[in-house]
Amino acid sequence: MKKKPSPKTQRNLSTIELSVLGLAWLRGPCTIYAIMKELSTSGSSYYKSRAGTAYSVAKRLLSFGLLAETSENTIQITEAGVTAIQAWLAPPIPLPDIAHSADLIRLRFFFVGIVPMADRLAFIDSSIEGLTEFLKKCKSLLKDNEDIGDYFGVLATMSTVLETEARIAWLRIVRDLVENPMAPDAPWAEIALEKCKF
Repeated sequence: MKKKPSPKTQRNLSTIELSVLGLAWLRGPCTIYAIMKELSTSGSSYYKSRAGTAYSVAKRLLSFGLLAETSENTIQITEAGVTAIQAWLAPPIPLPDIAHSADLIRLRFFFVGIVPMADRLAFIDSSIEGLTEFLKKCKSLLKDNEDIGDYFGVLATMSTVLETEARIAWLRIVRDLVENPMAPDAPWAEIALEKCKF
């Protein structure tokens, strides 16, 4: 293994840096290209959109001493890298990480009142259709992770399956509430919470 560079002064690592570091641990020793490929084929739009940064992120992690070159074009995580991942997993999990959720359907929904009723329902129906297709892909990822022997990948992907099912359930509930709105003086929050019970 090549000598690792002296670590530079480190700042808090970003989520994508920690993810690349984690993939290097999970799949390593491996090439940076293999990490980029895994990000680009991910079911997560967060990872897919950042696949192109894999090379620059890995180079930074190499300069921090969190990754090391094992041979030409091959890298692996260092002890310092393992420590960084362990710290990322240690409680307490920061509230911004717990609260983070990038649901762009939900974001659009805040403004659905701007379009006529037929368009509101078409938006909801199209979203349900897209999520139903995405759910099939999520379920197939369970087997994909099993096939490569990634036990924790199977368990992590369960979250995507459950989250997608919950988003579909939410849209089916609110579709009825869009088509048949609650009265202006009704206790909207109370009714909404009641409908959240399954």
